[in-house]
Amino acid sequence: MVFAGPILSHSDWTPDNVVVSEDRAWLLDWAWPTLGAAWTDPACWVLRLMASGGHTAHEAERQASRLPASQAADPEHIDLFAAANVRLWHEIAQAGTSDWTIKMAQAAKSWADCRQAH
Repeated sequence: MVFAGPILSHSDWTPDNVVVSEDRAWLLDWAWPTLGAAWTDPACWVLRLMASGGHTAHEAERQASRLPASQAADPEHIDLFAAANVRLWHEIAQAGTSDWTIKMAQAAKSWADCRQAH
């Protein structure tokens, strides 16, 4: 129940679903809206920042920590989320060969490894 909550989450952070301009970002295509903990979308953001190649795990977490929901998250819950995403993205990457799913699988593994090292 650590991922459960009353907050509407986007939960589908594919590259085409996030449009970024100079001063804001939009989440498009709300095909997978999910009720969950408030910190789940910021945690998904960590993975996307890492997969884009522009952020280490520490840098991506620092960006996410700017959001109150991320600041309030239990670190053990984030650890579980990171570990769950390793399994999720590994399975997705095995089923397809798109570049972004492979990058997401690599980012998930790197993030979980970083969190375990704490």
